Amino acid sequence: MAKSLEVLSSAVQQAADTCYAVPGYPITELAELSDAEYTINEKIALEYALGDSLSGRRSIVIVKNVGMNTLSDSLATATVQGVHAGVVIIAGDDVELSASQTRQNSCHFGNLADVPVFEPDADELHNIVEVAMQTSETYSRVAVIRITSTTLSKKTERRTPPQHRQSPKKEFPKDLTTKGMCEHAENLTAEMRGEKNYQKKIPETYQSAGSITTFCRHCPYKPLLSLLKENNRKIIADTGCSLLAKKPPYELSLANYGLGSSPAVAAKSTGVALSGDYAILHSGLNALIDIAEKGHPLLCIILQNRTLAMTGGQKCPDITRYLSCFHPRTISAEEIEELEKELKSEQNGLKILIVSGTCPKEEHHEIIPY
Repeated sequence: MAKSLEVLSSAVQQAADTCYAVPGYPITELAELSDAEYTINEKIALEYALGDSLSGRRSIVIVKNVGMNTLSDSLATATVQGVHAGVVIIAGDDVELSASQTRQNSCHFGNLADVPVFEPDADELHNIVEVAMQTSETYSRVAVIRITSTTLSKKTERRTPPQHRQSPKKEFPKDLTTKGMCEHAENLTAEMRGEKNYQKKIPETYQSAGSITTFCRHCPYKPLLSLLKENNRKIIADTGCSLLAKKPPYELSLANYGLGSSPAVAAKSTGVALSGDYAILHSGLNALIDIAEKGHPLLCIILQNRTLAMTGGQKCPDITRYLSCFHPRTISAEEIEELEKELKSEQNGLKILIVSGTCPKEEHHEIIPY
């Protein structure tokens, strides 16, 4: 007989290429046995895993009691955006309140984010990670394994975990609108749940929509976007105006997993993050700290327009004072030659480029025919 912790950690190492965790009860020992990389918080851990997924690496995220709360934004967004290689979260719930001030059932995130949730017995731990990985890849979303302190304390028979087997992927078509991506995800959700009476939707494409929402006509950042496209730089765009770079005519971004997610996702995939200043202040700063501490290579381009342009033009604090410890370089959006030099220069570790510009007054995002 063996400890459940040992059996589960063996399954993690067999099924995954990378593993991230935030220590805490009841999963600290599991994270240690699985040789997990610790991150500042659970949101960053999941975003690293999603970046790995975009690069074809299977990834595990191990979170402590109530740790699911912190990553829920990226979790729900990933269902709509899709994944490539499998991503699995192992959520440890302290049902006995042995070392926590509150308890919750992480199974509820199944309905919240439309993700599959597994609750294995101790005797199922040896193969549950591979099963969850295959499910993640089949339905193009994160899968969750809910374990409890009670399960982890049990003894079980030591069995060899199943071999890593790639399952058929259902990646999202590239020409879907935002609405179309939601419709495609809803179709997969119905299939995953076996809803026999579900009427399958035809996802909206740019062609069927007939138009595309893009940047303002005189947006100061269009030259930068053109430079990125000319230099074949694939990026991870953040939520906000940056996200428009995912659409034609630029088509620069692979995915978006929620506000403030681009630095961590890009650090494990494209190596280039494109974000607005507010997105970094909202929830990207912690990721920059984690990336800097570990020396992950990343070019983080921050569009500093000092306004929340998509939500009504509310003022945004000056981000430069809060990034001074990273020694960023600030360049005007009009300095095209300097921008090109920065895009072509070599980098080691984290490099932050703040591109300052002013949004054109009384202009709105253009809607152009497709």
